[in-house]
Amino acid sequence: MMSDADPSASAPMPRWMPIGEEPELCAAGQWWDAIRAVEAIGLRAMDILTDVGEPMGPVILAPEGPEPRLYFLVPAGAAADWEEPGTVALGLKCHVIVPPAGKTEPPGLYWHRLPSSPRALTQPAALRRALSKARRERRGSAEDPAS
Repeated sequence: MMSDADPSASAPMPRWMPIGEEPELCAAGQWWDAIRAVEAIGLRAMDILTDVGEPMGPVILAPEGPEPRLYFLVPAGAAADWEEPGTVALGLKCHVIVPPAGKTEPPGLYWHRLPSSPRALTQPAALRRALSKARRERRGSAEDPAS
């Protein structure tokens, strides 16, 4: 689901947001941390967050490679005590490639959900619950006998 946020709208974009046409390597841990999840689990987690009315921050989709990945931006410091199977927490001393503000579709890295404001980030506890539920659902469907 794409955000209705328009990078040219009146809301100021975060200072870490690339302004040009190319993605930029940004340090995690100052403005935000990132939680990386495989695309299928991450997309389901986004649906779960939406269904329960949890606010959601920006999400980056990296579609290339053998397994596409989503990066949820969460408050700085959240990666320090993050423990959720099947995910990778990126905090201090880590970097994330961030797409430019206007890049909202493939090819390449893009914003699956644009930042709605400079400090709108996904809350770690809500994301952890959603990712855990998405993973359990996926594991459950894999265990169901095929018809």
